[in-house]
Amino acid sequence: MTELRTPSAITLDRRSFIALSAAATSALCAAGLAGCENDLAEAPAENGTASQDETWLPVVCWAHCGGKCGLKALVKDGAVIRLKTDDTHEDNQDYPQHRACLRGRARRMDVFSADRIKYPMKRKHWQPGGGENSHGDMRGVDEWERIGWDEALDYVADEIARIKEAYGNRSILGSGFNPTDASLLEAKELPDFAEYFIKGLDFGNVLNAFGGQVYHYGTASAGSYQCVPQMFGYGTGSNSGGKDFMNDRMDARTCEYAIMLGVNPAWSADGTTFWANYLPMKESGCTFISIDPFYTDSAEVLGAEWIPIRPGTDTAFLLACAYVMIMEDDPETNPLIDWDVVDRCTIGFDAGRMPKGSDPQQNFKDHVLGTYSGVPASPEWAADICGIAPEDIERIARILGKDNKVALLSSWAPARGNNADSLPQIFMALAALGGHFGKSGHMTGCSIRDTGVNGGDFLITPGMRKLPYIPNPVDDCIYDPIIWPAVLNKHYTYNGMAQFLQAEERDLDIHCIYNYSLNMMHRHEGLMQAIEAYRSVDFVVTQAINFNVNAQYSDIVLPLATPWESPMQFAMFTGRESAFIGNQVCEPLWETKRASWIGRELLTRWGLDPDTVYPYSDEQQSFFQMSSAMVATEDGSGYEPLISFTQQDIDELGVEGQPQEGRIAFSEMRMQGVFAVPRKEGDPYGHIAYREFHDDPEGHPMNSESGKMELYCRRVNEVSRRMGFSEVPPLPTYTPPIGGYGDTFSDVASKTKGAYPFQVYNPHYPRTSHSHFDDVAQLREAWKRPLYINARDAAALGIEEGDTVQASNDYGTVVRQACVTNRICEGVVALPHGGWVEIDPETGFDLGGSGNTLCAPIATGCGTSGYNTQVCSIAKVDAKPVDWERPLVMPACQAEDQED
Repeated sequence: MTELRTPSAITLDRRSFIALSAAATSALCAAGLAGCENDLAEAPAENGTASQDETWLPVVCWAHCGGKCGLKALVKDGAVIRLKTDDTHEDNQDYPQHRACLRGRARRMDVFSADRIKYPMKRKHWQPGGGENSHGDMRGVDEWERIGWDEALDYVADEIARIKEAYGNRSILGSGFNPTDASLLEAKELPDFAEYFIKGLDFGNVLNAFGGQVYHYGTASAGSYQCVPQMFGYGTGSNSGGKDFMNDRMDARTCEYAIMLGVNPAWSADGTTFWANYLPMKESGCTFISIDPFYTDSAEVLGAEWIPIRPGTDTAFLLACAYVMIMEDDPETNPLIDWDVVDRCTIGFDAGRMPKGSDPQQNFKDHVLGTYSGVPASPEWAADICGIAPEDIERIARILGKDNKVALLSSWAPARGNNADSLPQIFMALAALGGHFGKSGHMTGCSIRDTGVNGGDFLITPGMRKLPYIPNPVDDCIYDPIIWPAVLNKHYTYNGMAQFLQAEERDLDIHCIYNYSLNMMHRHEGLMQAIEAYRSVDFVVTQAINFNVNAQYSDIVLPLATPWESPMQFAMFTGRESAFIGNQVCEPLWETKRASWIGRELLTRWGLDPDTVYPYSDEQQSFFQMSSAMVATEDGSGYEPLISFTQQDIDELGVEGQPQEGRIAFSEMRMQGVFAVPRKEGDPYGHIAYREFHDDPEGHPMNSESGKMELYCRRVNEVSRRMGFSEVPPLPTYTPPIGGYGDTFSDVASKTKGAYPFQVYNPHYPRTSHSHFDDVAQLREAWKRPLYINARDAAALGIEEGDTVQASNDYGTVVRQACVTNRICEGVVALPHGGWVEIDPETGFDLGGSGNTLCAPIATGCGTSGYNTQVCSIAKVDAKPVDWERPLVMPACQAEDQED
């Protein structure tokens, strides 16, 4: 391996870059996805070595895919001509290499994509001043003009200042979500959350310093697992990183059964989780059961029994499991319920265990048995709703008995639905009934991202960049599902900064949308309304790497440099056990700039001191972060610094700091790019979720009102009534979701199908990570992202494999090619998540197939988003919109040959 060059020594001649990247892209197009590592025109030496003028550099992959992986880039003259993944040590399941998934391996085709925004630009017919000058109806269809940075920044600064002066800061909608993490607010610093670190959410401080902005908040990926479990006394919310939900992956190997609701790590996690966390469970003899609308790749590899279930009906299925356990339990002959756990750790199971002041008839047991309602949650009742045969429900309920070592696992997907707020409660209730928590071989919780079946304290903790947190003077915060109706109707329901306050009706007049981080149009439901909202305001500005949908509907677009063009990156969000360093490949390409540079320029134009927001350089922030990262000591008794720094290291980085001793030398960490804590069975890093609570619930209470697991929860009912969206009962209840199975019928009793006879949901998919990567032509071709439809349903509609179909409902129409399969439930279609919307000007249909095009812009319960509960019609059409063959949308003014 050649000597590692410092970032300052890596320069790039633009013409050389164009030549190299063009040759690499041509080879990739010819070789397909395999070209991510091989078959390039300038093929390097074999076995991962580099020639004399080439250097292997560890780099970061910053997509929010569910993890981070090890990437190394072969750099020649500042251009990446090849990628490989983690090869720092021998690979085994105890101590795995962190291998990148196909999205990470395609990262260079994203960085060097044809749709990189190279220069600032302005929409042709937009002029400052608002009103008719905006020509908002032309957003998304107008031509573009290339402009210089000074002109672009003057437009942005002046127009935002004009809007502030005329309408106040409540008229400015920023794309950053509300930072509600208590540790952040107490420390007044930004921690190394992946979103803050890579996406630049600290840019929100720029607008806060200028008087504030309207924030937004949503349940996003986590659905009802985002906030409501804490009210029941279960977990610490989605931001715990899986710490409190799951046992450690070494203990997971002792489980006898794993019952998975919507869990598909083969598609939705990083490249290591499946290999190191799940497969060892199978190899140890664990029996897997996959309860999912789709027969997933994970189910196939794990040898799981597939039990199809309709989207949005998991609560009904789980209630029926509880019914069977209660009805069949006999402590002597058929012990299913762990009565010791029920007695010590729960409230609300029966009339004798209810909290003071509550109605004794409102107890869990009588609720499930239908004692007073007359509607028992029997397997027959549930089967009619969820589609699972009664005998299968009974069999799974018996498996959940206390004498079996069970991992009851859920992804966030079943909770991403309207009226799904009771799901975490019934999930927790089954954990209590079967005693499946707090002891080895038993666990119940969300098995998500790179913490799938691997809970516990992080063995490597992220450092702090020491950027200040600038409080937002504006207290408006809109729930994500209703953000576009709020903009269009100039009115919304306020519930505090995600604090579940009393609903307050507020008028709101948005005149500016600033997209500085999250892809707002893809993140929120009701994408067609998003287009209307963008067209309704005076000014839209987007800073982005690629010409994404936000940029397409903007007035000013500012080109961002990627992390590969930025100072050394220290990446966390990598599960419990690993951390990554990514080197700078080259200086920012073309005229791209770092977000911090843009922020400083705007603050200067507004007459503010940039150092109040950015008191440290990007390089200094990176050093702070690396030097304050900690790793668990080898005996597991505490933490010590992860990285050693010498004075020479500090001087070469050009930063201020003190030398320190750590586990790994900076020079070595920088060379290998990844550090992972070696693991083995019996090491001191194991974790049993909720063990302290299980053993001593009085001394280690949960964070519910009672300190116990609440099968009857007063607070969730009170909070939901206060918020004003829809009421969540205090007992876990199947509430038919808006856009759920029942809405496929015009008459439910007679099972007469209505105008929208299909359920549609949005599984995560290997082609994209949320909205990342859908611009990469090679991934488009490798993974077509079709509409999955059951073979019988397709035959009834005359649809064959590869036919073009449209899925429509009241909110929009998407066009896809059909994948006819028996891997999906009848009556259900799957539209993979992450498509970039592309509106056909003739029909108004979305040819890109964004799932949010079909999503209803409504909130239910405690503000839960309903991505996976929608209904639609399906029809065959003649068009052939193959998006992997259509050219990327890109303004002509961005062409290289048009430079000055």
